[in-house]
Amino acid sequence: MTSIATKPTLQSQTPQGGPLRKAILAVAALTVVALVTAGWFGLSWYMAAHDKSLAVSGERDAVLRNAAQATLTLNNIDYRHVQDGLTLWEQSATGQLLTQLRTNRDSYARAITDSATVTNGNVVDAAVAALDQQAGTAQALVALDVTSQVEKGDPGCVHRRVHLDMVRAGQSWKVSNLTPVGETYSEPGPCPPPASPK
Repeated sequence: MTSIATKPTLQSQTPQGGPLRKAILAVAALTVVALVTAGWFGLSWYMAAHDKSLAVSGERDAVLRNAAQATLTLNNIDYRHVQDGLTLWEQSATGQLLTQLRTNRDSYARAITDSATVTNGNVVDAAVAALDQQAGTAQALVALDVTSQVEKGDPGCVHRRVHLDMVRAGQSWKVSNLTPVGETYSEPGPCPPPASPK
């Protein structure tokens, strides 16, 4: 009686849970995890970069910053450097306000020089009341204290609240119109220094 011997196949020779197979599965799993993670971060980055609310928030911050700075510029003047001050006024303005400043520049210069006045403002509070990104317009409210010092007199403090119409001009925002809001009131002595941030 003859027996037919069968050769062991390759499959039966290689154990099912061998180290090579485990290494391949581990690499494949890590690749999948890496691809999923990269996809997640890519999607998150894209959504953040194209988030309209983030863009609007950034624009509001720019309006607020430019409105506060323009208000300070338009309320700071030194009769000893009046032409420099008036140039800064014009650089902060556009539209109707810029036209007004240019038209009346000589009379403003005479009045400031004759009064021998130096004014310095501090922004107390500011807010954006409206923003239209497509039209490139905004409205802001700014509260400020202005110390006014006449050459041969005592300083006085004026508390002002103003409404500003802002217009986008390139990368910044400029004032096209400025209107007082509410009552302006004064008191003797310099204005208190601005509160330091907490």
